[in-house]
Amino acid sequence: MNFKKQTLVLALAVITALSITVSIVSSHNIPGKESPALSDEHEKTIIGVWRMALTTVNCQTGDVIRTVRGLWTFHEGGTMSEYASAPGVSPSLRGSGHGVWQREPGWQHYSLTFIFYRYDASGVFTGSQRARIALTLGASGDEFTAHSAIEIRDANDNVTLTSCGTPAGTRFGGE
Repeated sequence: MNFKKQTLVLALAVITALSITVSIVSSHNIPGKESPALSDEHEKTIIGVWRMALTTVNCQTGDVIRTVRGLWTFHEGGTMSEYASAPGVSPSLRGSGHGVWQREPGWQHYSLTFIFYRYDASGVFTGSQRARIALTLGASGDEFTAHSAIEIRDANDNVTLTSCGTPAGTRFGGE
């Protein structure tokens, strides 16, 4: 190759490398930049950690079954994690929950579904519990109310019991 061609190839390689580098750097958060999670002016979204209380009720009669406290974490990208334990029930009888969420029309409406696995006292898998939830974020963006349909399933994934629930939550701010 002659000198002009070598210079042109080298210049194109440098421009390509710089373009790729700029693209990669701009797609990542820049260290030191304030995180929206730490900002006082957070976007009104469910993304974050929430203290939650779920009151389960008999769907036909409305009779309260129990109230369970827990934590829900909504991650960017539409996944969620949850953990709760009913009073008087060993936490070893259930795993943590994992699910998906999405924003519905309007800034404050969401739907989510999650599942967790259930075990007996000796650790044997006994089935799962699934919840389908319609959630409404409050005007401040720091509280929610919801309605849920809950299915308890056996180890063969057959529905053995259904109930309804009214989850309510407040954003955890690290206090």
